[in-house]
Amino acid sequence: MAVTGQSDASYEVSVSSFADEPLAGGQLTASPRKPPSPPAPRQARGPGPAPAKPASGPATAPNAPPQVAPAPHREALLIYTATLVLAVYQVEASLTHIEEIARTVGGYLASRTDAGIVIRVPRARFHESLEEIAKLGDVLHRDIEAQDVSDQVVDLEARLKSARAVRERLAQLLQGATATKDALEIEKELARVMGEIEAMEGKLQLFADKVAYSTVTVRFQPLQSSDVHVMARLPFPWLQQLGLAPLLRVK
Repeated sequence: MAVTGQSDASYEVSVSSFADEPLAGGQLTASPRKPPSPPAPRQARGPGPAPAKPASGPATAPNAPPQVAPAPHREALLIYTATLVLAVYQVEASLTHIEEIARTVGGYLASRTDAGIVIRVPRARFHESLEEIAKLGDVLHRDIEAQDVSDQVVDLEARLKSARAVRERLAQLLQGATATKDALEIEKELARVMGEIEAMEGKLQLFADKVAYSTVTVRFQPLQSSDVHVMARLPFPWLQQLGLAPLLRVK
């Protein structure tokens, strides 16, 4: 600020192009204000690439399809079955031993005959059971099969869900039916749908049981020990002529 004296008793304060700046000791001094710097000349853009702008988010194409999260992985539903033919000396003892193997691994006996046995064992101990059974004799035949029923189970579950929705809808229609004829038709359709639901639930339960417990069928072929004939050696040839050799044969 500049102070201009008009008289001895009054002063007029006018705004000038000066700015007050503090000094040491608290005094103010007037210094001329620097004029603003002229704007820098705009540089012409060359042929090179334009400067990159900061990204505000993930770049996506305007018509890009929405990203779909992958479906959760589902373990394959496998039904294991095995058929073994064993050559053993003692069939009865082997049958009992296999039944004990089934109980040891947490399985159970399905059926048993004089020459064969069928057991059910947990899937996690399926191969362990086969190894124990193979130790009982000579394995003449081995057949192992794994059937994947994942697609069948998924299809049944979808159909079952749809059938249950239809059942609920029919039940609502039956409650609102006023005419006897309409009520009878709805009850007939409802009974049919409920029958399908029970059948599908039974199939799903059967699949679950076969997946959880593998089936092992064992058939036996008995081995017969060869007869051992021991001929007693006669000290004299003329005793052989008397027919004593058959009497001295040891079986």
